[in-house]
Amino acid sequence: MKSDMKKILLTIVALLCIIGSEAKDKEVVWEKPTTEYGNVYGDGYFNIAMDVNRVEMKETETTVSVTVNLRSDYDSFKFQFASGTYLLAEGKRYALVSADGIELDKFAKTNDENKRDIVFHFQPLPLNTKMFDFIEGESDKAFKICGIRPIEERQRMLFPSYWRNESTGNWDIAFLGDHAIYDCKIWDMKAEVNEKSGEANITMSDGNKKLNVKVGKNRKGIRNISIDGKKALYSMITDHCLPDYPTKDTRTDFVDNNYKRDTVTVVGWLKNMPEEYKKIKTFELRYFDIFSNETISNHADLDSLGRFNIKIPIINTTEFFCDWERSFIRTLLEPGKTYFMLYDFKEGRRMFMGEDARLQNELFKYPLDWTFVSMEKGDDYDEFIARTDSLIKTQYKNIDKLCSLHPTLSSRFNIIRKGNTTWQQANELVMTKFRTDNPKLPDNARKYAYENFWKKLPKPYTLHRDINMFIETYINDMCLQTFSFNVYDHIDKIANTKEESERLWAMKKNTDDVRKKMETTTDAKKKERILEEYKSNNAEDIKWVEQLFQTPHAKQVVKNVLFLQELDTYMNCIDSLGTDDTMKCIWASRVAYREFDSEHKALAPELMDTLKTLITIPDVYNDLVKKNEYYIALTNRQLDKLVIKTGDDVASMTEGEMILKKLLEPYKGKIVLIDVWGTWCGPCKAALSHSQELYERLSKYDIQYVYFANRSPKDSWENIIKEYNVTGPNVAHFNLPEEQQSAIERYLKVNSFPTYKLVDPQGNVLDIKISPYYLQALEEVVKQLAN
Repeated sequence: MKSDMKKILLTIVALLCIIGSEAKDKEVVWEKPTTEYGNVYGDGYFNIAMDVNRVEMKETETTVSVTVNLRSDYDSFKFQFASGTYLLAEGKRYALVSADGIELDKFAKTNDENKRDIVFHFQPLPLNTKMFDFIEGESDKAFKICGIRPIEERQRMLFPSYWRNESTGNWDIAFLGDHAIYDCKIWDMKAEVNEKSGEANITMSDGNKKLNVKVGKNRKGIRNISIDGKKALYSMITDHCLPDYPTKDTRTDFVDNNYKRDTVTVVGWLKNMPEEYKKIKTFELRYFDIFSNETISNHADLDSLGRFNIKIPIINTTEFFCDWERSFIRTLLEPGKTYFMLYDFKEGRRMFMGEDARLQNELFKYPLDWTFVSMEKGDDYDEFIARTDSLIKTQYKNIDKLCSLHPTLSSRFNIIRKGNTTWQQANELVMTKFRTDNPKLPDNARKYAYENFWKKLPKPYTLHRDINMFIETYINDMCLQTFSFNVYDHIDKIANTKEESERLWAMKKNTDDVRKKMETTTDAKKKERILEEYKSNNAEDIKWVEQLFQTPHAKQVVKNVLFLQELDTYMNCIDSLGTDDTMKCIWASRVAYREFDSEHKALAPELMDTLKTLITIPDVYNDLVKKNEYYIALTNRQLDKLVIKTGDDVASMTEGEMILKKLLEPYKGKIVLIDVWGTWCGPCKAALSHSQELYERLSKYDIQYVYFANRSPKDSWENIIKEYNVTGPNVAHFNLPEEQQSAIERYLKVNSFPTYKLVDPQGNVLDIKISPYYLQALEEVVKQLAN
């Protein structure tokens, strides 16, 4: 009996083992599967990004768990998944049954952390499936992630593969079939692979040097790799970004070369670009120049494969915005270093290689965010300041939490992420002055900005773009003053001749006598009579002074005096705020560059002498000297006088329509593009800088370009024409007297600058909106007129 019972128990145990084994066999799980291709590998801010976290294959269903990344702070940043989503394996479709975490066919947003976790339930894939594709619906722009497979399968593949040094955590080498990436260069490669063991001997060449590489056996994604005799243990990189580094970097400093000019080299590969992106022929690296207060754009030409190499002038560690039309990379680059940047649109891979590229890789994996709070017109300042304070503290906690979850994230990463939050919000705080009726910040906002931002400015000042934007608005708010010019304080500068000097000194004495008379009485009416009598008795002299101030020489004297007053005001203000000499250099330089941008001509020698005493950083002052010399040379350069028209034919005319018709008379039978602009108008000058592109685009049409300048000094007007090459056989420039220019503008109904008008071959001004900014649309209109 006991023997029978024992047999029964053994049978039950055996059956349970078989059933358990069968149950186990009927569920396949892929943790963190790899992918080969996708069109949803955006940065998660401007383009949706989607990562596959887990795949579970059962007899009853297949589930795919994903995380969607997309900015949550804009209502327009939404996404949806169609009910027609399906999996594709070996040519067969497996339909979507349901989804957890999202309602199908309806737009959704991510949470405050810019994430949304979703689980998709599909018809069951065969349990022996080795690879499948995730395809969202039938539209041309449907999301696709192809080549989803278990990580173990990917680890057996040597080409393509990317390898991380297990000791340092750096991405050191990649094998891509015909090419390899190593030492921040792209190499040609040839490989001999032992199909049985998976080992390989690889020869790499960069045209000047050859390297021998030996790749050992695969042990769950880890291999011994010897590069030019140097052997190390490497692990295959299967994530989109470089994994966390194995040890923590506790450095807290950033490269600060005291604002001396140096260079950074960036080598890169935009690999597997979609066709729509290939039309952009360059890779742009953009940063904010703290001294000129300008955005500096550097462009590297892309070869047919999307590769580039560029060396960029740089000072200190600087924040860069890279390839903002396509890959949206926001990072920091440091002078004296070389980086290799990989951005693979097919695999979604984003990594940096370099001797010290750790911070850049951490920012690829955990990118800078855009979280800030704004104040709208009518909001309470105390409430907004409280929200500002709360946001910064909350963000700091979130960053510290991220760093505790990933304990090897570098100290520099923590500093940069917190700085990003701080200075984005600092900029938002001071920008509130433009959303109120008061041109100055209230005292509570000023006090908060001073204590929490100004006193905590990090060095170098180039670390964050928003630092520059903050100090520009903050100092302008603190230094908000009006400047004045008294002709009698600058007689020797204003007068061109001895006679003018004597007349001005006589007028000064007369004016001083009148002022003393007015100061001796408290009777308002008597003061008014004294002043009226003075104006009546000196009407001729007063008119003469007004005419004198219309001369180019007098206008320049006034500009120089006001320039020096502005400089002095800023220096005193900065001193009162308690900062360093670098900030003085920054502001003296910005005042100078602002003058260059406004006037497009050289500064007077006495102004350059003053700037030299204030700008104590040699490279910064030398850059200013080069800019000044450029405008001296530009002024001395001969202008194509054929494009300059005098307007003598309309000297006696006052009506806008008649003036315009007379000036356009020589171009009857042609299409005429009129541009009404001014030397003082930033958008006007930005458009003029692309004039040659416009001329080339419309070169096949019989078209005349006619430019009318509004309130534009002759020297600045001519320099801009030369600087932007706004010339050609079919170009005409007019700088008419103010009354005639105003008459033309009234006739053309000009209410903003620049204004563009088209005139047909019959001489009719067309009532249609056009702009050279939209060349395609402009050409369509011109084409219709030409036919």
